[in-house]
Amino acid sequence: MEQGQNSGWLEVDLQKQESFNVVSLVEPIGKADSYSESRIKSYRFECWNGVNWTTLAKGEKPTPTTIHRISRVSSQRVRLLLESSNEMPHIVEIGLYNEPD
Repeated sequence: MEQGQNSGWLEVDLQKQESFNVVSLVEPIGKADSYSESRIKSYRFECWNGVNWTTLAKGEKPTPTTIHRISRVSSQRVRLLLESSNEMPHIVEIGLYNEPD
């Protein structure tokens, strides 16, 4: 997101189809005096199914490390859509994991 915007998205291109059943995001809450709480008002993980973007998980005001177990999917592209509060959020990590059932 550019300064002054309150919504945007980040896309991850895995270069090939990959299976995963966990998505996560890490925000640097508490790592600086000016970042004492989440700057994210709401978020949504989506994957590309070849035709449309499909919602995998969503929420509001994440914790410093937010983890969602989802039904196993296979995709090459995943994106994280964000709506922020007044200040621009910082994303430290987006995680996609293929954990045993």
